[in-house]
Amino acid sequence: MAPIGKTIREMMKSRNLVVITLTQSLFMLTASLWWPYWSLYILELGVSKTLLGMIFMAETIAQLIFQIPGGVLTDRLGRKKMIVLGSVLRAMSPLIYVVTGSWQFVLMGMFITQMSNMMVPAIDALIAESTNVEHRAMGYGTFRMMTLLPMIFTPFIGGIITDRLGVYGGVRIAITATFIVAWFNVLIRWRFLEDTYDSGEHASSRLDALKEIRSVPKPIWTLIVVAAFASIGLRVANQFMAVYATQIIGLSNTQWGLIMTGVGVVSTLLTIPSSIWSDRVGRKPGIMVSLGLTPLMYAGFPLSGGLIQLATSRVVGAISEGFGGAVTGLEGGSAWLALVADIVPAKQRGKVMGLIATIAGVLSFPGAWIGGLLWDNVSPQMPFYVAAGTSTVAFIIFSIFVKEPKEKAE
Repeated sequence: MAPIGKTIREMMKSRNLVVITLTQSLFMLTASLWWPYWSLYILELGVSKTLLGMIFMAETIAQLIFQIPGGVLTDRLGRKKMIVLGSVLRAMSPLIYVVTGSWQFVLMGMFITQMSNMMVPAIDALIAESTNVEHRAMGYGTFRMMTLLPMIFTPFIGGIITDRLGVYGGVRIAITATFIVAWFNVLIRWRFLEDTYDSGEHASSRLDALKEIRSVPKPIWTLIVVAAFASIGLRVANQFMAVYATQIIGLSNTQWGLIMTGVGVVSTLLTIPSSIWSDRVGRKPGIMVSLGLTPLMYAGFPLSGGLIQLATSRVVGAISEGFGGAVTGLEGGSAWLALVADIVPAKQRGKVMGLIATIAGVLSFPGAWIGGLLWDNVSPQMPFYVAAGTSTVAFIIFSIFVKEPKEKAE
């Protein structure tokens, strides 16, 4: 087995991997300044916890509207066109956040952001097709590690900024930086990306596309069920983590940012070794580690009474993310994405990746609203207990029913 450094250098000989990885890393450098405080920012606009949950539920609905069209267009138009189109849309939403100051316009910006996520299946497919089968998880892992690197320090810096300037002012300054970087990424991706897929060779009608979706490999449907239960947990609890840390436990924004910095360090350090392990021993072991640790992270929140306990809980989640099997709404980790790519042939890959996100989203879309209702009407701890329960179900289903393919798709 080649040393990790040599393996990474081999992976980064792909021009597409270099372009996608560097532009996404630059975007994350600014976005991770404010993402950990996004829920707190929306609360600053005068919403309740229930309304906060409804806002994120509406965002999920917007995500559902665009995922299958994004997957189908990825396979019809090609990877590059969809990535550039999505990048343009992604660059528009920060402008709406900055020039307006109401939750209604924030919701409009979220809708445009979800339109931009039509490029996610294209990015996943592009990475799969820019790497060989033997190093597929490594390709996803390299991308993930490089995009996580900015999150090692920026959440902590974002916490200092929001403590100094307030959540409202600090978040808006960080979003301004994201707006500038997002338009720079549009230009770089348009100029330097190369398409890996000849859409003309696989041109089909919309009816043909629907037929292909209906004929996806059977193991994918099991993965969709797993993703649905994992996504319910994600949506019920994740948007309330920063709120719980600051309003219930009493941490400062800087302390929460410090915890998120620790999360970035742990998950980043694990990403490449776990991806190499996935390529050597298979996808399932790493995914089982990820799915098995996720319920422990959620259960740790209501059991925490201070900084150390809460940090321990989030570090457990970071280990889960680092092993590449965590399902995070639209995306999964390197092992999860590699397993999907192993099962699905190239001509269906974009549609299937969009299909997984869409169906899992349909089954889980009320999650954030339910989390808000539970917070306001039961207790702030209840969303995390529910998330732990649904995540446990995802782990059990995956462990029992999912098997890796004997032959990997090209």
